[in-house]
Amino acid sequence: MAKEKSSYYEVELTTWLSSIKFYSEQKLIIDTKLDEVIKRNSLIDIAAKVEAHQILLNEIFTKFKKIHKEIDIQFNKIKVNENLIEDDSVTIEMEDSQSELRQRISLIEKEYIDIKSYCYDFLSETLKK
Repeated sequence: MAKEKSSYYEVELTTWLSSIKFYSEQKLIIDTKLDEVIKRNSLIDIAAKVEAHQILLNEIFTKFKKIHKEIDIQFNKIKVNENLIEDDSVTIEMEDSQSELRQRISLIEKEYIDIKSYCYDFLSETLKK
């Protein structure tokens, strides 16, 4: 029997998890750079400004962690004993769940890109001072 739907879903889910891992690695780099700003900078209120950026990063990664769990749940729906389910076993609920995940991950990724850009703009400005 065909497993085209579940196979496609698996690739999509795996890609999202890889992206989340990559973004997490980027976050560590940004966190390190923000910490360096505090260590080398004696400007008034710099710690508060850094903290504001760290809060934004932490909030977006809370969203990534939540959707990561939901992706794991979807993986469990499309696999039985580590084998992909047949296309005729893919339910409307599974399709809707996949579609919702797709929309949500897209929104979270866009939000992350904006926050990352905001952080890098801040870091760039602090280098000018």
